Amino acid sequence: MTKPRNSVKHENAYIILLMACYALGGSKNNIHTEDIMNKAFKWNKERFGWKKKSYLNYPDTLPLSQGLFDARKYGYLKGKYDRNYLSKDGWTLTDKGLEKAESLSSLIDVKTSKKTLSQFQRKILSEFRRHEHFKLNKKDFTIYHLADALNISVNNLPLLNSTIVKIYRWSKISDDKTVLQIIDQKIKKQKSFKKYLKEAFTEI
Repeated sequence: MTKPRNSVKHENAYIILLMACYALGGSKNNIHTEDIMNKAFKWNKERFGWKKKSYLNYPDTLPLSQGLFDARKYGYLKGKYDRNYLSKDGWTLTDKGLEKAESLSSLIDVKTSKKTLSQFQRKILSEFRRHEHFKLNKKDFTIYHLADALNISVNNLPLLNSTIVKIYRWSKISDDKTVLQIIDQKIKKQKSFKKYLKEAFTEI
């Protein structure tokens, strides 16, 4: 496998889609389907373009979308495609996907900013780490304390779940052991939280 900067080749299409998501910052942020497809297409027009030479510059969405769904099927990406509502569309790398992408990072050119946390993300982790609610004993710490620490209504479960997953992912990327310990002790081991955090518990 060789890598010119403007080309990425691999025997499995879903790996190219995984690496496109990774290159766009999918290890820490939600990346839109069209951005991932466009990146993969630019890397490998021969594979993801129409077969007639006169149409090679036009993407064939069938293998591109199939590659995304295969990456999800194999546990490398998490997300969905929604062409009507961009707020619901997007993909991120799973832990397994991040490990795989890191092992193949020599295939692509990834800007440091796509792999490291922004100042805003570091600020969120710092505020999470220092919140006074996490000083409570495990038995006294409730889902309401967690929601308050994140400044999210306990009734907004989709946002609560996605925010916890983001914080977990950011703490993994930055190797923030304190935040990871808080998540493990205050959230993951709270059996009563499972009914509220079904999505988050599949990630953390």
